[in-house]
Amino acid sequence: MKRFFGNVAAAVIAALTAASACAQTFPAKPIRLVVSFPPGGATDTFSRVLAAEMAQSLGQQVLVENRAGAGTIIAAELIAKAAPDGYTLLFTDLSTHAITGSIYPKLKYHPLRDFAAVAAVNSSPLLLVSHPSVNVKSVRELVALAKRHPGITFGNSGIGTVTHMTAEKFRLRAGIQVTPVSYKGGALPVTALLSGEIAMVMATIPASIQHVQKGKLVALGLAAERRSPFLPDIPAIGETLKGVEGAVISGVLAPAGTPREVIERLYAEFAKASESPKAREIFAANAAETLKMNPNEVQRSLEREAKEWAEVVKATGVIAN
Repeated sequence: MKRFFGNVAAAVIAALTAASACAQTFPAKPIRLVVSFPPGGATDTFSRVLAAEMAQSLGQQVLVENRAGAGTIIAAELIAKAAPDGYTLLFTDLSTHAITGSIYPKLKYHPLRDFAAVAAVNSSPLLLVSHPSVNVKSVRELVALAKRHPGITFGNSGIGTVTHMTAEKFRLRAGIQVTPVSYKGGALPVTALLSGEIAMVMATIPASIQHVQKGKLVALGLAAERRSPFLPDIPAIGETLKGVEGAVISGVLAPAGTPREVIERLYAEFAKASESPKAREIFAANAAETLKMNPNEVQRSLEREAKEWAEVVKATGVIAN
């Protein structure tokens, strides 16, 4: 019996020693940062500025790889199956990631159990915008119009994305009926809105704000309880209608089982890169507030969001096949 426990103790010590050695030498090769959105968007831009900053600090390349599609599922499934060594990471919208478990019943991974939280780098609220021809200037006017004319078209960037489910949350809170129209990607519904194909979109700020500033679209409100310091003239939807919050939260996840020492090292590097002048400039240009959340805080936030969005999914009955 003593020999058994001695062997167990030796194995535990060896494992801990190996993990410590791994953290001390990490990274010994380039890191692969898989982005769940296509090139050119805000999330992709954030990943690239952070990758460049981290490469200088780590002395190793941080290679950005875009694996877009299926509402972030393609990239997430890839990371869930990757080796848990810190060399393959997911850069995604944490809100959409938290939603997928409720809306996709046949996922090949679990959004919480199969990932280790690393960092949340920034947050940008969604923006409710309408086409000028709709002839509304505020959330209150839009709700009144939608009640008079049920079925108004409401675009989103894909079934199960945070833009879609925030629009559903808005519909629930406002007590209106809308016709959801899904597109593949954040820019496409805005393009459709500009052409008058649809009436309104719960859009990302980077995809829509330039068109608002040019007078081509009308900004009705941010999906938040308070105004953004970057866009103080745009009201928050919460000023008129409570409980309509939705944001793109750019963050980093690793495969479950990644050594804690490696997770902490990565968190420190992403936090440092996020505070760099270049990153802060890019964040501000996209109305994204820098976040300072350690891995434990990110994990708790994911768990909380998954529960809250599950309630919205249940109330709306939205399920993707």
